[in-house]
Amino acid sequence: MQIRTFAGILAALALVAFLAILGNRNQPLLEQPFTLSPNRALPLWTVMLGVYLAGALTFLIAFLLRGSADLVDRWRLLRGRRAGRAIEELYSKGVEAVLEGRDERALEHFQAILSREPEHVQALVKAGAVLRGLKRLPEAVDMHKRAHRLRDSDLEPLYELVRDYEAMDQVGKAKVVLNRIIQLRPRRSLSAYRKLRKYAMREADWGKAWELQGLIEDQMEKTPYKVEAERRYNIGIRYEMACAAAKERKDKDALNALRKITRTDPSFVPAHLKLGEILMTHGQEDQALQVWASGFEQTGSPVFLSTVEEHFLSQEHPEGAIEAVREAVSRSRKDFLPRFFLARLYLRLEMIDEAHREFVGLASRAVASPTLHASLGTVLERRGAYKEAASEYRQVIKDLDYLKLQYRCHVCDERYAGWSDRCGVCGEWNQIGVDFGEDPTLEDLGLSPGPVYSRTA
Repeated sequence: MQIRTFAGILAALALVAFLAILGNRNQPLLEQPFTLSPNRALPLWTVMLGVYLAGALTFLIAFLLRGSADLVDRWRLLRGRRAGRAIEELYSKGVEAVLEGRDERALEHFQAILSREPEHVQALVKAGAVLRGLKRLPEAVDMHKRAHRLRDSDLEPLYELVRDYEAMDQVGKAKVVLNRIIQLRPRRSLSAYRKLRKYAMREADWGKAWELQGLIEDQMEKTPYKVEAERRYNIGIRYEMACAAAKERKDKDALNALRKITRTDPSFVPAHLKLGEILMTHGQEDQALQVWASGFEQTGSPVFLSTVEEHFLSQEHPEGAIEAVREAVSRSRKDFLPRFFLARLYLRLEMIDEAHREFVGLASRAVASPTLHASLGTVLERRGAYKEAASEYRQVIKDLDYLKLQYRCHVCDERYAGWSDRCGVCGEWNQIGVDFGEDPTLEDLGLSPGPVYSRTA
């Protein structure tokens, strides 16, 4: 009982006692008749008592009604709390089942929640994700649409819906949902912009990809790692736009774009290569060769040496190829790589003595290079020095460790230098065995080793 209620009861009792004392002192007055009608009268005290009882009864009824309403509210609140705890417990069990990979069990928990509370948004979202994992894609879409209708400003159901449509290979519908996300949060939709960029790149719509790249760079956090990642996208998309312009015969636009890329990022090999290719198609051979030579100086990539070599040999001008690679040797601070390409070019051109001289000079600088020893062995074999050639080939075998048994996992094909009880990649036991590279037998392929005769009726 509340203090206020108790105080009220005490006050009422005090009032009754006070009225009793007054009534005793004024008894003659209270016995006076109180006329109700010409033919009916009651003592005054009776009328006063009736009025008092009526008021007290009214107060009591009001008090009881208020108390019962409070009890009903408390009962409802307690029931709601119990139901809420039960739903929270089911939701927690569902999430735990998902983490344990028990999708069917998780779905049972989420569906139990929805049977009690059909508008439980998180249960709808989680149930949809589980259904997508179970390949029940139309049901997943339905769940996430229901969640979005209940909370249309929440982005989580929309992102889940995008994943549903991706799983169904319905990229058009996924784009519609992503644009809806951007409409709801135009300045906080980085993930949506990146997904749209991925679609644009997959469809080779480089203009759209470039537009989205600008929006992404405006919203991204300016941390060094993220800035560097987006810088690579920026250059890559610009390069693809230049290549697209070249395909459309817009060579001037392509050349300008590629030159700008090589200035912005001199280490971007594809731009140097493409720039030289376009110049070559326009008959500007000297400029193209200069671009490729500059590309090699700035990047050290051997692809430029191979490109120059193939160009001259296709023109039946081996002297030009030799001169170009020699120039690369003379201008390189680290000349091992261009010297190797020069030696390989000599060997390709059957200039055996020159190739031998270069390979011998390089052998002391790369003692454990199987490629170099194999090339030197080929040169010695061409010169008739078979014993020395055999020595180089033996060195290749030693470097590559061919005589050592190789082991392979029969499940994931991971290779090992020695036997192990368990594969470190796929985690399977008893699957690692010696790999000789032998051809599979008919039994290995699941085929019968002998002829199969059919019976005819």
